[in-house]
Amino acid sequence: MKASGKFYLTAIPAMFVIALTLNGCGGASNDKQANEAAADSINQLAVSPETNNLLYQFPTPFEVTTMLEKAKAGFIFDITNPPANVTKYATEKSKALNLGVFSADLAYSATYNRIDETNKFLAVTSKLADELGIAGVYDNTMMEKVKKFNNNKDSLVGMIRKVFGNTNDYLSKNNRNQVSVLVATGGFIESLYLSTALNMVAKDNKQISTLIFNQKGNFDKLMTILEAYKSDSSIMQVNNEVGKLKAVFTDYGLEADKKMPKEKAAQLNTLVEGVRNSFVN
Repeated sequence: MKASGKFYLTAIPAMFVIALTLNGCGGASNDKQANEAAADSINQLAVSPETNNLLYQFPTPFEVTTMLEKAKAGFIFDITNPPANVTKYATEKSKALNLGVFSADLAYSATYNRIDETNKFLAVTSKLADELGIAGVYDNTMMEKVKKFNNNKDSLVGMIRKVFGNTNDYLSKNNRNQVSVLVATGGFIESLYLSTALNMVAKDNKQISTLIFNQKGNFDKLMTILEAYKSDSSIMQVNNEVGKLKAVFTDYGLEADKKMPKEKAAQLNTLVEGVRNSFVN
């Protein structure tokens, strides 16, 4: 992991992350055909309504990126998934996972009002959404709107939040639950990775360590969802990788309101980075 920049930490509430992705509005008949074709390529599994409710009630990545900004942690583009990687994702599984990864990076850049980076992540999330059959959900004027929001971060973040919500609604209404599981997983992993990367280089990492510590509940929810869908071979593989992150909460001495030694923080980041890299590389 490359990291550079200065970090000045203040008190930060312990909240975190998980992501679903992007959209905007409407779709024509061609979009509908593309959506239906992609939906047919992933077999639908019957799971309990409680599990699906759990899936669609996860917070967005803005929960963590907002806290990082309040902590005055710097923006480091190098720790995000490079937008150029979008061409590497050929399978439905890799596209859905990295739609989640890039959505977390999008929230990160939007929170810090980084216009160029936000547009790059909008472009790659739009591309992956279209390829997954979530066609017609992006507003073609969105990137122009981002430029107009250059000096209005609240408007920029508000637009991206709406995009997250609309895509969540689309996937739910169209029973794209397995795609949602993979997107949510990618978003959670990338958000956790960003936090551990910043935690490793922060001058005083007590607040970010607390932020990570408090994600055990979200991790447990994600594992419950993955277990429910693991009869799907693709999700079973993801389940096995994500399961390695149980050690985050058991093996590194994470505690609320306690600073993590630099050596332990680096080891923690290495663990999370390994799981994350299995999805993005």
